[in-house]
Amino acid sequence: MTTRQVYVAIFTGIMAGSILLSQTVIGGIADSFNAIAVTFSSPSSVKSLIFIVMIGAIINVMQQSGGVEALIHQLSRQRGPVKTKVSAQLVTFGFGFLMCLEGVGSMMLVGVVGRPLFKKFEISNERLALVANCTGAPLAWLVPFSGAGVFLTSLITSEVERGTLSEQPVSYVLSALPYQFYTIVILALVPLLALLKKERLVANTGETVNVDNENMNNRAAAHSSATAFYLLVPIALLITPIGLITYMTDDISSAVYLSGFISLIGSGVYFRANKVSVEQYIDWCLQGMKNMLPAAIILVLAFSLSRVSGELGTGKYLASLFAGELPLGLVPVAIFVLCILISFSTGSSGATVSIMTPIVISLAVSTGSSVPLCIAAMISGAVFGDQSSPISDSVIVASSAADCPPEKHFATQLPYTLAVALLSLAFYLVVGLSA
Repeated sequence: MTTRQVYVAIFTGIMAGSILLSQTVIGGIADSFNAIAVTFSSPSSVKSLIFIVMIGAIINVMQQSGGVEALIHQLSRQRGPVKTKVSAQLVTFGFGFLMCLEGVGSMMLVGVVGRPLFKKFEISNERLALVANCTGAPLAWLVPFSGAGVFLTSLITSEVERGTLSEQPVSYVLSALPYQFYTIVILALVPLLALLKKERLVANTGETVNVDNENMNNRAAAHSSATAFYLLVPIALLITPIGLITYMTDDISSAVYLSGFISLIGSGVYFRANKVSVEQYIDWCLQGMKNMLPAAIILVLAFSLSRVSGELGTGKYLASLFAGELPLGLVPVAIFVLCILISFSTGSSGATVSIMTPIVISLAVSTGSSVPLCIAAMISGAVFGDQSSPISDSVIVASSAADCPPEKHFATQLPYTLAVALLSLAFYLVVGLSA
């Protein structure tokens, strides 16, 4: 908060954690640099970074080709569906569902479609970042066949194999859906805020959104030869392979990663067939990759901090604080609060769910609590931290997708996520006591 520099903040956290682990200042400082290098030894982290960079290339290709402006023209033409601020937000929100299998892809797609629409209707980038973030992780955890859903199912499968649970893993995932109060409400918040026509901006900044409709119209005229297919083809080549590869391999992580390459290569072939030179296409891709460099750097630092927090045992320590006996009615709300603390500390819903799934299931079974209810409370708490923590990759990606500084996105989003978290706390308290 002092420097307003997210790079400095996250690296300071890495260095502090490394010093605690090393127990010497000099050794800790050296280890903090090594912690960043170790991030690149994780295939999943490297794949995430490469995918982010490829998404940046795809977005720039769609923008530079005129595909985005062509689609916006189609949506906002005289008989098109987008004519007001409300419809602009709802249509942008709807595009996020096209990439519901993967949270990062959903946020990036919301950003690429939303930027010109929000600019045309003078809606702030902070609101667009909110829309992107509320469509990313919450939607991913609500879709059982998404990457997050498959991940959760695999964790529950381990508990079934150990004999802790007796039913099919998928049945627990499906039964938990109605109790994911936070994820459901935060997802519904986007259309609700659009319909209420209310927007919260950073206090005392006096910032306004400048829009030049004449220039936008001139650009649209310049790209009159472009069609909405210049945007839809790259998206289709990104989404379709995810479903096909996941169906054939049951590995959605690899499917998402490979789909980025398929989209880039396939789009290159498509644009070459439409008289775009190879040199021009490569320039578009490289520029898009450069645009994602700040987000990639922050993600590397965030991954490193998450690793250091894991080595410190931050999550397990917080979980141990709740290891004592709890009244049955307070078990769901205790799980929800604990997962908020862990996810806010680590900035990751995936890490929180990884840490807490065996603990939550064992706690639910030993106390006789509803397993689906406890799983839902865990996911809700994990998603809050993923959305709200200043070191979360979701905050970073959503703000990058919306072309909004991370600190402004954090400041303008937090009142909404906190309000929904308090509602969720009351919900889990009432449901827990009723049960």
